[in-house]
Amino acid sequence: MKSTNHILDTALEISDQAAELIRLSSQKIKSFKSKGEISNLVTQTDIEADKLITKKIKDSFPEHNIVSEELGSNNLSSDYTWYIDPIDGTNNFVHNYPSFAVSIGVFFKSKPLVGVVYDIPNNEKFFASKGGGSFSNDSPISVSDKDYFNEGLYVTGFIPYDENYIDKNLQVIKNINLNSHGVRRLGAASLDMCHVAKGIVEGFWEYNLQPWDTAAGNIIISEAGGSVSNEDGNQYNFDKCIVASNKKVHKDFLKIIKES
Repeated sequence: MKSTNHILDTALEISDQAAELIRLSSQKIKSFKSKGEISNLVTQTDIEADKLITKKIKDSFPEHNIVSEELGSNNLSSDYTWYIDPIDGTNNFVHNYPSFAVSIGVFFKSKPLVGVVYDIPNNEKFFASKGGGSFSNDSPISVSDKDYFNEGLYVTGFIPYDENYIDKNLQVIKNINLNSHGVRRLGAASLDMCHVAKGIVEGFWEYNLQPWDTAAGNIIISEAGGSVSNEDGNQYNFDKCIVASNKKVHKDFLKIIKES
């Protein structure tokens, strides 16, 4: 097994370089196109950042698998797989809404090993490694200590053009709003998960995400003391629904989602 610290250090370095590219691009006029649906956008910056990240991984770990949102995937039959979202929250990036991030997650034998999420507008870098704890800009973070679901604040997201999930999720939002301090929707799943890890919200759920959306946040929450599962409460394995929380409210969180 490769040194986890070496992999984490490389992921952190790559995130810095990608964030700088994106930061410089954010000051320019952004050209974009839709990937089949009006609100599913991709910019040239997404492509350039993905190329940069992918090249850096190949330079350091040529034998590793890579799965990226914009460039697809290779399959080298490695025990290691890197999941890359060069800009999580592209729609926000296009509109200069300050919630988008570089997200890099590394799995070893299908288990979370390393996660890095760089919140570019707020210059906040979240990261974690297996057994090493979770951090925000080098300061340790942990999930909140709220015991009761109704004391919590929750975050979600949903793909606006996916009719299979809009109505379902709106019903969940309604029921959680009626039984908590409310729901927020900021548009970048990786950052939503980091906010759970940091303890500023108690839980996050979302339907129909891709592996690159959640790979980094998964270990960042787990190492911060939280829980990540599917909607049945089983280990999350890129299922159709992800549910993450501070652990204490997880049982009630799952119940209200299923009852909705």
